[in-house]
Amino acid sequence: MSIEILENTLIKLLVRRGTDADRKNITLNAGELGFTTDTERLYIGNGTTKGGLVVGNKYKGKAALATSLAPCVTGDYAFETDTNTLKVLEKGTGANATDWLVVSNLLSAGDGTITIGTDNQIKVGILSAGNFSPDCLGNSLELSTDKISLSSTIKIDAIMQETVNATSFLTLPSKLKINAVDYSFPGVGPTNNTFLKSDSSGNLNWEVPSVISTGVAPTTATALPVGTIVPFASASNGVPYGWLECDGAEYASNSDYSDLSAVIGTDYNTTDPATAADHFRVPNLISKALYGVPNGVPAGSTIYPITTAAHATPSLSAVGTNFIIKAIGGITSPTFTVKNNLSATLFNPAGTKGVDKTNVEFNPLSGNLVIERPAPGMVVFNDAGTHDFVFPDGINFVKFTVTGSGAKGGFSSPGGASATVIGNLSGGTGTALKIQVGAGFTTADAVQNGRPSKIVLPTTPTQTDLVVANGGIFEFGAKDQSFTPADGTILTSNAHVLNGFVIKGGSGKNDTDSSSGKEEANGGAGFFGNAPAPGGGQSSHRNRPIGPPPGNGVVILEWS
Repeated sequence: MSIEILENTLIKLLVRRGTDADRKNITLNAGELGFTTDTERLYIGNGTTKGGLVVGNKYKGKAALATSLAPCVTGDYAFETDTNTLKVLEKGTGANATDWLVVSNLLSAGDGTITIGTDNQIKVGILSAGNFSPDCLGNSLELSTDKISLSSTIKIDAIMQETVNATSFLTLPSKLKINAVDYSFPGVGPTNNTFLKSDSSGNLNWEVPSVISTGVAPTTATALPVGTIVPFASASNGVPYGWLECDGAEYASNSDYSDLSAVIGTDYNTTDPATAADHFRVPNLISKALYGVPNGVPAGSTIYPITTAAHATPSLSAVGTNFIIKAIGGITSPTFTVKNNLSATLFNPAGTKGVDKTNVEFNPLSGNLVIERPAPGMVVFNDAGTHDFVFPDGINFVKFTVTGSGAKGGFSSPGGASATVIGNLSGGTGTALKIQVGAGFTTADAVQNGRPSKIVLPTTPTQTDLVVANGGIFEFGAKDQSFTPADGTILTSNAHVLNGFVIKGGSGKNDTDSSSGKEEANGGAGFFGNAPAPGGGQSSHRNRPIGPPPGNGVVILEWS
């Protein structure tokens, strides 16, 4: 039987239909369609999968939560308004949040840090300190309560002005800490002839020098004494520092002009106007001429009028000037000291007689001064025992070379060499030291280690070893065994020790074990070589020492 379909035949095709629950219980034939009347979805069978395969997915719309749109089919998608995300169902029915996969987010600017324009471009807006991590700020900035500020410890190599011209200045705070010392700078600017003076608390103030010297001819080597009065052609506001105008003004006795107060006292004090008891006045020489007084008391001299009567040609005339008086003491006995490994010789003006002035205070204006480097000096201590050394006059630094005695050889091993210590000492003239030289050995002495040489500071109750060079070490044993070299010490923590270097002693442990009897082995070499050189160990041959026994150590001191 067949059905003929004509050109104008209308056919209504119906597919299998039922509820979604019904669909899940049947297996659609391959290519068979099935329609769910409750969920309104079309499925196609493959002959094996119960319920068939969904033909198309749906947009489930939008909801606060995508889970509220269940039941859904894998591949359905929805927009979740609570999270501004587009989600696709990945598994299950969509009733669980884990069934959904986020495929896109709707972004918007939160706090102005990031802005999204109408052109959908993301831009950086206003950034606050809270947006930064502390590790991005470097050494000199820190984050504190969401504020970027200078660190309490600023690590920089230099401070430079941004603009350098005649009107730009680098501004520093009035309180500074320099090398752990607090300084407080004055709030006012300096005046002429002032300097910054500090007290014990680090407070700085502008001060005038307490000692003012007056330049004089170098041959006189003198200074004008306090109380000297001289004419001064400049106006009163040009009076040099350390001088006062002779105008009868009143000053405190304990002021900066106490030197003048001690010289003239209250001789020029007046009662009109009254002068305070703790004050003094300078002479008043305004509109007055000076003359010598026979009684030696200028303040009590008689004031004489100057006649205005006509005189014979040439007539007398007078020119007014300011008189000034020296108020602050000057340098009356300047001193000069030459030390630290320099020498000074002071010759008389004729150059015929010279006096050694090294490390002695003297007046440099009393003759012709010659400063020079003295000839180098050296002393060698090579006799065993204790010796005395005192820093020479004018010498502050001494180089030392200290070597102990070498070890005596014997048995199968020769003696090892002593250590040598080289460095520099510091000490002023007269610094006393003890020098200990390690003793050597005689042929009859038993095999033994060498003895140390030392430089000792003779302090009480116990002496202090500044430098020690230990003697050579004898260690019996076969060849190729380890050797303990002689060592030394330098007490660099002591102020007298500037620096130093230890040269360890050479090995004497080198037995040959030769079957032919050729077992001669040299002793260990020290800084100065093998014995009998200072510090060198004795050689050996077949269980007995040979060659010269080790001599004494040595201590050499040099200066220049």
